[in-house]
Amino acid sequence: MMSAPLMKHFLIHILVLLGISLTAIPGLFAAEPIERIIAVVGREPIMASELAAQIQLYIIQTNEKPQNQRDLEMLQSNILNQMISERLFLIEARKDTLIRVTPQEIDKALDEHIAKIASQFETEDAFLDQIAKEGMTLREYKKRLRPEIENQLFKQRLINSKLSKISISRQEVIDFYDKFRDSIPDQPEAVKLAHILITFQPSGGTEDSIMQVAEKVREQAAAGVDFVTLAAQYSDGPTALTGGDLGFISSDDVVPEFGRVAFNLKPGDISAPIRTEFGIHIIKCEEISGKQAHLRHILFQVKPTAADSLLAYNLVDSLLNEIKNGVDFRELAKIYSADDDSRKAGGELGWFAIRDLPPSFGLALEKMPNINDVYGPAMTEYGLHILKKLDWQKGGTLNPQDNFDQIKEMARQSKTGEYVDKWLEDIKEKTFVEIRNLD
Repeated sequence: MMSAPLMKHFLIHILVLLGISLTAIPGLFAAEPIERIIAVVGREPIMASELAAQIQLYIIQTNEKPQNQRDLEMLQSNILNQMISERLFLIEARKDTLIRVTPQEIDKALDEHIAKIASQFETEDAFLDQIAKEGMTLREYKKRLRPEIENQLFKQRLINSKLSKISISRQEVIDFYDKFRDSIPDQPEAVKLAHILITFQPSGGTEDSIMQVAEKVREQAAAGVDFVTLAAQYSDGPTALTGGDLGFISSDDVVPEFGRVAFNLKPGDISAPIRTEFGIHIIKCEEISGKQAHLRHILFQVKPTAADSLLAYNLVDSLLNEIKNGVDFRELAKIYSADDDSRKAGGELGWFAIRDLPPSFGLALEKMPNINDVYGPAMTEYGLHILKKLDWQKGGTLNPQDNFDQIKEMARQSKTGEYVDKWLEDIKEKTFVEIRNLD
């Protein structure tokens, strides 16, 4: 994690580029005047720090930083306009009492968004390194992103409710094609796939054995063995070399299971082993200051063993045999697949350009020359996949005779975009919007 001075340096750099007075940011210096309002939408101000935070999120998501002042000015203008549009849609969405978003839906959308961003990096560690460069842990990044995801869900449901009535005729598809035929990109060779995802999971026996190790380490700590030494020796966490030191943190900075135990400890107390999504923890409270506590922990990651991995391969073999014997692929996907998004649809993933598929999927396709062929396992970072080839289309120039459905979807998206743009202008006309000078 980036140190506090480096994190402050990064934020100062962003705020200077945005033309925000450093003495106007609470916490940076002793004087704490109110920071600048850079836009007002309805009765809601947009603060300069909000724009800085959005730029920071953009850098993490794209791994691209402005190279000069002109690039930055263009970026901040684009992001500010996007923020204004978001606020306008949200004002409308909040007026609609039928639109609801549950915490569970936000959690699911947040996890999907994080996974999508992480997939753009070569490795998960590279993604986490980028977050660290921006002065955040993954949990802090999720916490900052969560309101944005909630707003996106509100906005999308509002838009969907408006767009559900939009239809497109055959003539509109032909007109769209005639107008844009020279700019419609060639269709790459593509395949429609379904899959059953089997993940590598630690067995109950594996977790029990790790819990037993954690219990023994906890007994050593309780008997007086130095906690810092034990953390350096046993912890699988990134703070192992610093004795498991988490510094002063609040309950909002940790997952609930961790917080419920950690913030009921007194200075010097050592917890029993507890389970969270990250593994098994032993926690020590060093000091309490207000609502914060100085904590250390020893993390035991719960990872599948070779025997656990073998169970996953055996399950794949069993499912392949069932499919070979006539059991319906869709029904097996609904029962066994670990992919929540596709499971309800019988494992259907949709269309993919073959050139964009993971290498293991590309190799699997060579073993599936015919429609409805099944092959497995194909291994990716997510686990083992049993693949089914549902359909295939050759590459080439699109035309209404052979590719009507694809052109229709393009025409529908174009019509939808025009409708949303007009709708946004109508909202702007009846809502007060003021953009102030960013200099």
